[in-house]
Amino acid sequence: MQLNRKEFNSFRQGRISAIRESRKQLVLRNNLEKRFYRTLSTLFRKFLNTQLYLYKEFGLYESQIAEQRLNEDFIPLIMSHYKRVFKAIYKYNEDNYMMDRKAEEAFVFGRSVDFELLVSQYFNTRQLILVGISSRIASRISRLIEQGRADNLTLPQIAKLVSDKFLPISRSRAAMIARTETHNAASFANNAYHLTVEQDLGVKMLKKWVATNDARTRSAHSSANGQIVDMSEDFIVGGVPMGYAGDSKGGAANVVNCRCVIIYADERDME
Repeated sequence: MQLNRKEFNSFRQGRISAIRESRKQLVLRNNLEKRFYRTLSTLFRKFLNTQLYLYKEFGLYESQIAEQRLNEDFIPLIMSHYKRVFKAIYKYNEDNYMMDRKAEEAFVFGRSVDFELLVSQYFNTRQLILVGISSRIASRISRLIEQGRADNLTLPQIAKLVSDKFLPISRSRAAMIARTETHNAASFANNAYHLTVEQDLGVKMLKKWVATNDARTRSAHSSANGQIVDMSEDFIVGGVPMGYAGDSKGGAANVVNCRCVIIYADERDME
């Protein structure tokens, strides 16, 4: 459905509370993150068990082959998660704009979205990082095996050593990946949604950086809290330009475990 600017005016939300809106977004993201963490933890555990069985029974472990096997399961899983996150974010925004409106006024923006294409475009910006995750996991197992060999342990003893030392690491790694990839994908989708609102409907949109201000928040992100810029402009976060929270332009120091959110609004509704 093509809407003009006059029709879109009826979807203004009024003054938006940054605190309330950021909390709502974080609840949605946390739910998506928890689901992905469970799935990811299961994947890593099954991968480790398979590799250790082969090593314990036959003494076989090839880091590159293990990495390839992990990617065969990990990459489709992460892409499926991205698609789930994108759909959830688009639905979240549509529900906000449709609230208390008549059915014939529904702003069902996401029905025309090619989520497969959107996921593919986003994945291309993350592919090297994700492949690197599998490489580091496979290499970590290899180093533990070498440690066991150096200590003259038997195959079963080495397998137990790897399991005892790697499982806690894999759980913390899964938590970090789930949090970072969920947050970054959600931020990308939210930004893409509102870019299209501005471009297709001619609505003047602004975006505002909102940090989760507690002891775990980076000082650069606390300093960025409250910045308001045009959709086409970047925030400056610790001296680095970022289009949105989780933007890969910010580098790992700004995106890993980030919990900041961006508030988007018609320029007349931004506080």
